[in-house]
Amino acid sequence: MELNRLCLAVIMIINVVVLIQGWRCHGCLEEERVALLQIKDAFSYPNGRFQLSWGRDANCCEWTQVHCNSSTLRVVKIDLSFSRGWELGDLLLNASLFLPFPELNALYLYGNRIAGCLENEGFERLSVLGNLEILELGQNKFNSNIFSSLGGLSSLKYLSLHNNEIEGTISVEGLNNLTNLRKLHIASNHIEGFKSLHGGEDEVLKLSNLEYLELGGNRFDNSILSSFKGLSSLKNLDLTKNHLKGTFNMKELEALSNLRKLYLSGNEIDEFVFSEGIRGFGNLSRVCLFNITANGRRISLPLLQSLAKLPNLKTLDLGNNNFEETILAQGELQYVLMSNLAIET
Repeated sequence: MELNRLCLAVIMIINVVVLIQGWRCHGCLEEERVALLQIKDAFSYPNGRFQLSWGRDANCCEWTQVHCNSSTLRVVKIDLSFSRGWELGDLLLNASLFLPFPELNALYLYGNRIAGCLENEGFERLSVLGNLEILELGQNKFNSNIFSSLGGLSSLKYLSLHNNEIEGTISVEGLNNLTNLRKLHIASNHIEGFKSLHGGEDEVLKLSNLEYLELGGNRFDNSILSSFKGLSSLKNLDLTKNHLKGTFNMKELEALSNLRKLYLSGNEIDEFVFSEGIRGFGNLSRVCLFNITANGRRISLPLLQSLAKLPNLKTLDLGNNNFEETILAQGELQYVLMSNLAIET
C-alpha cells in the first residue's frame, strides 16, 4: 500500500513538471506572449506594420526588441522605439497593456507619436511594476499633464521626455515622488520653470538621488537656478540653449556639492558671481560655454576672470565664440589657464 502511494505521488510530481514544461515549452510565459500580441495590435492600428516578426514563432523571448530573464523566462525589457509610423497619426496609449509583465525593468517608447494616454489608462497604472527602472518617452507628443501620471513610479531610475510638447511651468509634485531617479532628461521642449501648488520653497526639485539633469533646449531664464537647491547628489547639469543672460549667480548652486560638469552653451552669460569664499564647487571640473557670444557679442574679460575662481576647474569649453584679441593678450587669461586647466576651442 505504501509503495502504491509513493508511486502515485511520483506520478503526480512528474505530471506537474510536464505541465509546467508544457506551459513554458515555447521559451516564454503564455500570458506574456498573448500580451505582446495585444501590444502589436494596438501599435499597428489602423494600418500599421508594427513588428511583423512578432508571432511568427511561439518563443516570444526570441522576438525582436524583447528581452527575457534567462531564469524566470519573464519579459524584462520591451523596446518599441520607432515602432509606429508617424503617418498613422497620433496614438493615445493604453498603459495597462504593460501590466502583464511584473518583472519589466525597461520600457522604451521613443518616437511613436504618442500624444497622451487613454482616460484612466495612464502611466499611474504601472505603479504596481516595482522593477520598472527605465522609461524612455522621448520624441513623442506628451504635454505637461504627463508628470501627474508618473508620480507613482517610485522605482524609476531613468526618465526621458526629451523632444515632446511640454511647455510653460511644470509641477514639481509628480517629479518629487520619483525618489530613486538618477537621470532626468527633459531637453528640447518649451519648459519655462517649475512650480508647486503650495508655492515658495515647495517649488524646489527635491530629488536627492538625481545625478544627471538635462534641461537643454527649453526656455528657462536665470530664475530657474533657485529650483535646484534640493539636488544634493547632482553631478551633471545641462542648461544648454536656454534664455540665461547676463550674470550667472553661482550662489544658487552652492548646495550642489557633487557637481562635476556644468553645460551652459548657447546662452548669453557675461559673468559668474560667487559667494565670498567660493563655497561648494570643489568637484566642478568642467564648464561648457560654446557659442555664448551670439549676435556680435564678444566674450567678456569679467567672465574669464570669474571662472578662474573655481578651484578645481580642469576643462573650459569656449568653442564658437567671438574673442577680442586684446583679451587674449592679457595676463588675466594666463591666470585662467592655471591649475592644469585645458581650454577647448
